[in-house]
Amino acid sequence: MKEMIELMNKMTQDAFENSRRLAEINQSAMEKLMAQQVALMDAWVETGVKNLELVGKAKGYQDVVAGQAELAREYGQKLMAGGKSCAEVLTEAREATVKLVDTAIKS
Repeated sequence: MKEMIELMNKMTQDAFENSRRLAEINQSAMEKLMAQQVALMDAWVETGVKNLELVGKAKGYQDVVAGQAELAREYGQKLMAGGKSCAEVLTEAREATVKLVDTAIKS
């Protein structure tokens, strides 16, 4: 009976430790994703401000169109970089989770 209780205690401790590690992986991923979301929001606001400045300083319709095309290109590049970075964060979290599950299964 004592061995069974010890086994149950070990299983409970292992499950708790694995849950804690998984929570750490998720927390780290969420912090990184939130930081990237803030950076993308900053880029959006910055692009909006630049657009307003452009419209105010433009001498004609063609200047506005050319300037907006350049702003769209710059913002698009920032979005693509942000998307790539988010994919890297998610891949890192997936790999850490797979490693955790593999370790848990082996023990």
